[in-house]
Amino acid sequence: MYKQLAAWHQTFGADIELLLYPSDEFGGQELPSDKIPAFVESKGLPTNGGGCILMAKTRVNGPDADPVWRYAKSVFPGNVGWNFGALFVFDKGGQPLGRFSARELGKVERVLKDAL
Repeated sequence: MYKQLAAWHQTFGADIELLLYPSDEFGGQELPSDKIPAFVESKGLPTNGGGCILMAKTRVNGPDADPVWRYAKSVFPGNVGWNFGALFVFDKGGQPLGRFSARELGKVERVLKDAL
C-alpha cells in the first residue's frame, strides 16, 4: 500500500493531500508512535506536509472513532476491518467521493484523476 501511496504522491504532487491515520485497533500491530514517521518516510512519503500528513494514532471504528472517520463512514457505512481496509477519497470541498479497499487501487486512481 505504501508503494502505491508514494506513487500517487509523485504523480499528483500538490494536487492531492494524503492523510495517513495509524491505528492500533487492528491486532495492536502498529509501531510505537515515535517510530511511525521514520517508517513512513522509509516508504517514500513525507510525514508533515508536502502533500502528505501523518496523523496521530487514532480510532477508526466505534463511538470513540476520529470525527473524520465517523463522517466518512456515515456516507459510506461499515467498520474498517484492518489497516488499509478502507481508503476514502474526498474532493477539495471535503465531500467523500468513494470508499475503497486495498484491492481497488486502480479504482482509487481513476477517481483521483476524475476529481482533478
